[in-house]
Amino acid sequence: MSLPDPSSTRGAISALRSLTGWWEDAGITVDLPPATPAALRRSAPVAGATERKARPAPPVVKPAPAAPEKPAQDAAVLARAAHDVAALKAAVESFDGCDLKRTARNTVFARGNPAAPLMVIGEGPGQDEDREGLPFVGRSGQLLDRMLAAIGLDETSAYITNVVFWRPPGNRKPSSEEIEICRPFVERHIALAKPRLILLAGGISTQAMLKTSNGIMGLRGHWSQITIEGHCAPALPTFHPAFLLRRPQEKAKAWADLLSLQEKLEELS
Repeated sequence: MSLPDPSSTRGAISALRSLTGWWEDAGITVDLPPATPAALRRSAPVAGATERKARPAPPVVKPAPAAPEKPAQDAAVLARAAHDVAALKAAVESFDGCDLKRTARNTVFARGNPAAPLMVIGEGPGQDEDREGLPFVGRSGQLLDRMLAAIGLDETSAYITNVVFWRPPGNRKPSSEEIEICRPFVERHIALAKPRLILLAGGISTQAMLKTSNGIMGLRGHWSQITIEGHCAPALPTFHPAFLLRRPQEKAKAWADLLSLQEKLEELS
C-alpha cells in the first residue's frame, strides 16, 4: 500500500482550515485536532514497524561442550607392567578395552600349571567356560584332557589358555580385531610362563599365533617357532578338540600330532 503524497496532504489541510474559518464566521464552532509537528511526522513509525523492531532476536543456543572421552586402556602397556602371571591375570580381569567382556559372564584366563613345560593355546571360551571362568572345561575340554593324558600329561604338566579371554556372543569365532586387542596379553603370557613347547589347538589360534592365513588342514602336524620377548618355543598346530567331536574320523591325525608332541617333550626334558 503506497503512502499519500505530503504536498497533497498539506493542501487538504489548508482547504479544511479555510472551510472551518468560513463556518466560524457563520457562528459554528469547530474543534480540529492539533496538527502533528513535521518532526514527528518524519519520525513517526509505520504501523507494525515498532513492533517488529522491538521483537527480540531469538537467543543463540550454543551446543554443550562434548564430555571428554575416557582414554582407551592400552593393553600393551598393561601387559608390559605385569611382572608375573598373577599380575597379568589381574591386568586382564581389569581390562575393559575388548567389547567381548560386555556380554561375557566371566574372564577366562587359564588353568593348569604356569610352570608346566607345555602351553596349550585355544581360540576362546564357550558357554561352559564362560560359566566356570576356566578354559576347556566343556565337552571339548574333556576330550583335550583325555588326549593329553594319553601321552602322560595332566594339569600339573600342561598350562591351558586361549587367544581371547571372553566368550564371543553365541559361541561365534572371535574376530581378528578382538584377537589383536588381546594379543599383548597372550604374548606377555607366553613370555612370563616360558613354556618349552606350545600346542596350538585349532585353526584360529594357529593363524593368530603364527600370523598366517593358511588353514589348519595344511598346517597341522608341522612344527613352527614362536619367539616372544626373546623366549623361543617350538609350536605344533593340531585340530581343535571341538572339531574332532564333529569329525571323529580325523582323530588318527590328531593322535599322530600328539605322538610328535610327546617325542619333542622327551627331547627337551
